[in-house]
Amino acid sequence: MNLSLFEDTLPLGSRLSPVQIPGSKSVTNRALLLAAMAPGTSTLHGGLEAEDTRWMRECLWTLGLPVVEVDDAWSISGGFAPNAAAPIYVGASGTTLRFLLPWLALGAKVPVRINGDARLFDRPLGPLLAPLLALGAKWNFEGNGAWLHPVPETPEQLDVVIDGTLSSQFITGLALAAAGLRLGGNLSWDKAVASPSYLEITRHWLAHFGCESELREFSWRIPGNQLNAVDVVLPGDWSGAAAFLAAAAVTGRSISVGPLDPRDPQGDRALEGILLEAGCTSHWHGKRLWLSGPLLRGIHADLTLCPDLGPVLAATCAFAPEPSTLTGLQTLPHKECDRLDASAELVRWLGGEADSIGGHTLEIRPATASGMLVPRLPFDPRKDHRMAFAAAVGALKCGGELKDPDCVAKTFPGFWDMWKEMLREHQ
Repeated sequence: MNLSLFEDTLPLGSRLSPVQIPGSKSVTNRALLLAAMAPGTSTLHGGLEAEDTRWMRECLWTLGLPVVEVDDAWSISGGFAPNAAAPIYVGASGTTLRFLLPWLALGAKVPVRINGDARLFDRPLGPLLAPLLALGAKWNFEGNGAWLHPVPETPEQLDVVIDGTLSSQFITGLALAAAGLRLGGNLSWDKAVASPSYLEITRHWLAHFGCESELREFSWRIPGNQLNAVDVVLPGDWSGAAAFLAAAAVTGRSISVGPLDPRDPQGDRALEGILLEAGCTSHWHGKRLWLSGPLLRGIHADLTLCPDLGPVLAATCAFAPEPSTLTGLQTLPHKECDRLDASAELVRWLGGEADSIGGHTLEIRPATASGMLVPRLPFDPRKDHRMAFAAAVGALKCGGELKDPDCVAKTFPGFWDMWKEMLREHQ
């Protein structure tokens, strides 16, 4: 079923209604695995309820580490070796697959069948598998999944060289697994890592669970046997906030979004600064960010540290008063869909022009009034939640229809209800 997107009809100068965003997917899946690894009972408050985190929770249940809901929180009794009683299903969740795989390869006692969506196994995995196969693990791909045969004997320490140019999740997965070993691990790489800000998220949450690691530009020392159970509140999601903040920039209105932390290591917190450079204004009140449009200039941003902002910013650029350039997008073709190509398609759907340069840059010329009036077929987000969020931002100016709106359930099941509520006139 298609969804009719909401063309902005609010009176000039009115505010958008405040938005309460959900927890961070990136943090939630890291915290769930760390809680399963840490001896004792951990309690996680504010975790994200979405498809990606549901797959992680269900996998842990199948592996003998149940996640139990207690008073709007999740409780996990951890510190036990994973024991696969049945195949695990990871859906389309890259974090679930890439975080669990090293832990299972190094710590499981029996082979594990891992199933998931076909697109997930089309995405790069070789650099993560290479060091595990060198240690004796086996990976036999079959159809919509694979058999993982763990290493013959769990090592006391993990010392590997890893290629993180395609995804920082490879390094995060190995770092999390190393924290569960008696002597930890030493990871190194000799080329720039894709989306390195996500490594800082991992370092930050390892420390929350008692593992104080040493992360450098080309190496990571992770001490072993230091994980402890915690009772912790997980932070709001800067990625989930992106479309709502961009809505204020596109419509020229003000919005209050929270809970957010300006010091959070999430890379997508860079969005505030990017929008300020383009002429928006902002201020903080506790854990809430107030941001006001309109855009006064084009957007020129290097998104190497936050490439997932690419689609939403591309839609925003389509309505900037000047041409824009987004760089650092080299990882986008390897996401849930080819987001580089899909973002360029979205800009054109919105009446603008977009050129993809060198597989890492989008040059965007804004939509004209005549371009926005051209009849259009419904936009296809290619089953990608972030493309759906971006289409919602763009359609604030020119309406339209969206195919497969339910794809947002991957990380933000309540997105459309919250989007409608945001557009109610706020006095």
